[in-house]
Amino acid sequence: MSDAHDLADAWLVDATRQLADPPGDVDRLISSISARLSRIRRPARTLTSDGRRIKITDAVVKQMIAIRTRRQLGRLVVFAAVDGADDTVTGIRVGLIARYADDLIALSDRVRDVVEDVLLETIGPQSSAEARRNIAVRWQDVYTREWLS
Repeated sequence: MSDAHDLADAWLVDATRQLADPPGDVDRLISSISARLSRIRRPARTLTSDGRRIKITDAVVKQMIAIRTRRQLGRLVVFAAVDGADDTVTGIRVGLIARYADDLIALSDRVRDVVEDVLLETIGPQSSAEARRNIAVRWQDVYTREWLS
């Protein structure tokens, strides 16, 4: 994941920090990530949705994914991207912090369920059909901060 995405999504880490105080190791990781992030924000991208009068942005979708993941699964989203050209959504990429003894396959499936629910509620079943088939979940090691393969 590139530094450009890190710079653009500083707000995402800030938003999820406000939900609950994380435990020690995770708190140190959040502090480390936050210290490296710039406060430069890019404009939100308006997305096509099934509702003609409803305007949804990629920033809203990412924030909802982060908040729901934190509330439902107790996991911090450290990266989220809404892929697609112009106003379409063709995929979602989410990065989270892994803990030792996690069943990452099962947790990834649960994260995908959360993302799918958010997509259905925000942009609708037709506009999110391709994105719901393309949800990528990556995990970051809580100690090394390396992305796991």
